[in-house]
Amino acid sequence: MENSSNNILFLEKLVSQIENKDKLHSKKIKSNIQFLSEHFPNQLDELIGLVKSYFINVGLSSERVADDYLKMIRDMRIEGIYFFKYGKYRCENQTIANDYVYSKPDVMSYYMNALLVSQVMWKHHFNIFMYFQTQIKSLFKNYSKLNILDIGPGHGFFSYIVKKEFPKYETIDIVDISETSLEMTNKIIGTDGDKIRYFRKDVFDYGEEKKYDFIVLGEVLEHLDDPKGILNKLSKLLNPGGVIWITVPTNSPALDHVYLFKTKEEIVELVTDSGLRTIHQCNYFAEEMDEVDALKFKITNLVGIFCVNI
Repeated sequence: MENSSNNILFLEKLVSQIENKDKLHSKKIKSNIQFLSEHFPNQLDELIGLVKSYFINVGLSSERVADDYLKMIRDMRIEGIYFFKYGKYRCENQTIANDYVYSKPDVMSYYMNALLVSQVMWKHHFNIFMYFQTQIKSLFKNYSKLNILDIGPGHGFFSYIVKKEFPKYETIDIVDISETSLEMTNKIIGTDGDKIRYFRKDVFDYGEEKKYDFIVLGEVLEHLDDPKGILNKLSKLLNPGGVIWITVPTNSPALDHVYLFKTKEEIVELVTDSGLRTIHQCNYFAEEMDEVDALKFKITNLVGIFCVNI
């Protein structure tokens, strides 16, 4: 990874491109980055380096990345208007999400590029990573090796953190229905010899012959018609003493979000109803305001839960 000054220059150039076309939104990004630079300077630099290396390797300019990001922001604003008007997501089920998003390479390309950038520009996303990193050090401090399953990896940042913190891990199996997501994750975290394996499958079709010490489910449940079904499925894939990590946003209208969680309590209740027990949890709102106002105005709340079988 190149030195930190080059990483920061990359991010500053990207933000400048965004500012040229959306000054209002760039103010929020700058505020987020300032906070992260002050509180997590080394970790921010590290993840910026991953993002920068990916875009350099695939030959995308900062202007193209900024355009992709702003296209996603425009989509989110449109979906947000619908959400606040009707109190539901416009994308009604997984079939529609597949038809209009996952099956269209051009849509998936800009969408995934934009989401990758958001990992280092949205404070609530970054805070989740930092909480995750801190907790797994404690949860798995007595494990010399781990078998990990990462469902719907996005860009693989959670698996990257596990790989970094537990270099003696046994395997990481990564499962997604999206070829684009798998390809991006592969470019970002690689295969580590043959220890990281990629499977293009629906998780419901994924075999149960192997058990795992740790299962990662980062921002997946909101994309599903039946989120309880996947939790029931994954609970059967845990080794005794195994842990599942779940992140889910509430009130988060997007092109491919299907299942609406309105509160953190709904998510915790779903975990319990699925035969799991919450052992640690956190949540971070997407906007700077107190919890009362955030709930009143239906601000996205990114919830993270570590859970085990009851």
